[in-house]
Amino acid sequence: MRHNGIRIEEVLELTHHSFVAYTLPTTGEVVPTLQVAPSKTDAERLLLVSPELGEALTAIIFRVRAGKAALPLVAAYDVFEQTSMVLSSGVLR
Repeated sequence: MRHNGIRIEEVLELTHHSFVAYTLPTTGEVVPTLQVAPSKTDAERLLLVSPELGEALTAIIFRVRAGKAALPLVAAYDVFEQTSMVLSSGVLR
């Protein structure tokens, strides 16, 4: 991740929905990308994923899903807000 210049806060906000396929308009080739939510610059970014990182992210998503279509719920505690929350697929619900 450090090769792409992604910040720690941005990495912590990544979900499996951030790992998307992008089709190049000129060649029609499909390339894996990471969709990074706006943070410091208030601009959303698409980062090209290397083959090694793509394999690692795919393995993580496959392992967490354990053969199911949906990801399990995750409980989290926000230390700044001092509240508990339930995350579904990495997105607040």
